[in-house]
Amino acid sequence: MENLRYCHEDKGLIIYGYILMTNHLHMIASSAHSLPAILRDFKSFTSKKLYLLIRNNPKESRRKWMLNEFRKAGNRNKMNKSIQIWENGYYPTALYSNQAISQKIEYIHQNPVRAGIVDEPEYYHYSSANPNNPLHDILVL
Repeated sequence: MENLRYCHEDKGLIIYGYILMTNHLHMIASSAHSLPAILRDFKSFTSKKLYLLIRNNPKESRRKWMLNEFRKAGNRNKMNKSIQIWENGYYPTALYSNQAISQKIEYIHQNPVRAGIVDEPEYYHYSSANPNNPLHDILVL
């Protein structure tokens, strides 16, 4: 959340809707600047931060397994020096109407409901569906 806020404030990322799940992020966003460059920087920063948080947390029960998986993924990909957390690339879909944007936002908001985490989208904290989400003050609705 901190890094998304930074990308908004310092790199011009405009966020219309998002959902941060345990293993992926969906975001409806735009920028007057290079969106691929912003997302590249976002992924680079969060990879380093997540790796250190996991590596330095002795209470993380899956630490050894996760660090090993990050190293294996990094070794398989010539673009990395040692670890890989995010998949390469991103998968943009151009949305040309408010109706298309609303449909996609509704779809991503249903992720935690489909996963059985919450009964209603607005109950999931890391989602633009929740009025008290960490990015509520920067969202363009």
